[in-house]
Amino acid sequence: MANKNRYKFHFGEKNLTLTTDKDNLFMEEVERVAYEKYKIIKKQMKNADNETIAILMAINSLSTQLEREIQVEDMEKELEILRAKQLEQLKVKATAQSDDDEEDA
Repeated sequence: MANKNRYKFHFGEKNLTLTTDKDNLFMEEVERVAYEKYKIIKKQMKNADNETIAILMAINSLSTQLEREIQVEDMEKELEILRAKQLEQLKVKATAQSDDDEEDA
């Protein structure tokens, strides 16, 4: 089982502890990004409570994640097409080489 890290931090009005397989350096960056996103939303919605901001942050994160998953799927499809083309080109070259070898014999 992977080592688990208990990362503690303060967010909004809450003290939180996350159990993660990420190291503290990574989690500090996550915390920094979360706080930056929090400040942006709070600035735009001055009257929003912390719970509303947290929900909006979660939805924004899920939206970004979904967009990236779609991009990865598209890139994987493109890569598969490129691999198939490359394989076909190699087969054509191998066939041509084989034909050349037969003519030389």
